Amino acid sequence: MEELLCDAAMRGDLESLHEIIARDNYILDKVLVGCFKGKNPLHLAISTGQVEFVQKLLEIKPKLAEVVDTELGAALHIASANGNLEIVEILVKLSPGMCMARDRDGKNPLHITAMKGNVDVLKKLVQTCPHAAQVIVDRGDSILHLCVNYNQLESLQLLLKMIGDDEFADSKDANGNTILHIAVFGRRAEIVKHVLDSTKINVNAINEAGRTALDIYFFVLNDLHMEMDQRNRSYRHEVDVRIEKFLRTAGARRRREMLVFTSQSQEKLMQTVMVVSSLFATMAFHVGVNPPGGVWQDNFKGHIAGKAMLAYEYPNSYACFMFFNTVGFLLSLFLILSILATAVPVTRNPRGLLLPVISWLTIMTTAFTYTYSIVVVSPKHMMAVTNTILVSVIVWAFVMILLAVEVVAAFSLSR
Repeated sequence: MEELLCDAAMRGDLESLHEIIARDNYILDKVLVGCFKGKNPLHLAISTGQVEFVQKLLEIKPKLAEVVDTELGAALHIASANGNLEIVEILVKLSPGMCMARDRDGKNPLHITAMKGNVDVLKKLVQTCPHAAQVIVDRGDSILHLCVNYNQLESLQLLLKMIGDDEFADSKDANGNTILHIAVFGRRAEIVKHVLDSTKINVNAINEAGRTALDIYFFVLNDLHMEMDQRNRSYRHEVDVRIEKFLRTAGARRRREMLVFTSQSQEKLMQTVMVVSSLFATMAFHVGVNPPGGVWQDNFKGHIAGKAMLAYEYPNSYACFMFFNTVGFLLSLFLILSILATAVPVTRNPRGLLLPVISWLTIMTTAFTYTYSIVVVSPKHMMAVTNTILVSVIVWAFVMILLAVEVVAAFSLSR
């Protein structure tokens, strides 16, 4: 009986279907519970494009749409692979959740359709279940990676248009490759152009092998040249020229170019920070030793010459002013020393330590000069303020000594 049903399914014979069901009312239930000896009749009917037979089977047993074959997947997988839009519409209307069903490779019907390039079917499936398009297959590929791997430009265009997610376009596979990496590796010029024109993909993304898309371009180009004979090694295919043009226009770089660019940017940043820190330190030193309002010029009852006027008139304001000014001064000096420690190379030549040591001593003496000046201009009743500043400078000096020890240790190891 099972063989008769399978034959009827492949031929689309509705009359035989009715006769078989009349003789065995439970034959379709056997398919549902896995006791059917032959192949799934619904899958057979879909494979041969028997639309009316499929409709009739699903009218009798709607649950047949959810039966998953261990090899082929669900009925929707088969219909999607065959590109039969009419059957797909029947299935998704009956059971839209099957868009998320996976086969043995972790692919859902949208993955299968995209690989086959059945654009009309793909559009219907995405409209039914957009989330299924963002499911990752077992190997780590997204549906976009599958489109590129199978050279399905139209499928890719449709997905990028309907999903419209920049993160989706920027996704990576298990090897860290974006769709741009894959397209360049496969020398698919039209896909490269479309991806660069229609998405905000990171053109300089680096994969697990440490390569950008432009690195892969030259890697593939070198392989092609090695396969050519000596006479034709200077030859470059038109496709390769176009791909390089697309990449360069989009701002693509090789990784080594990016490293040089990053190094130059960091150097400029450090130079800027050095200038700004020096300016802040100069300002803080100046207003510290010359507090607002100036100092008394004579000795008189209630004040002493050379002491800050602000400390007598507004002692609380003077304390806050000195505290914040000292913090800014010490932080500026710390930035200057930190930049000097990283910017000055430590070599095997002992004279390589000369510049860092002199810089350290200069800045340390400047800090203590600042502290002594604060002590001099502050009256006795502000001793709590001067003591706090003195302790702060001592702690700061201790941290600077630790930093100096680290630099000397690095110098010793280099020898």
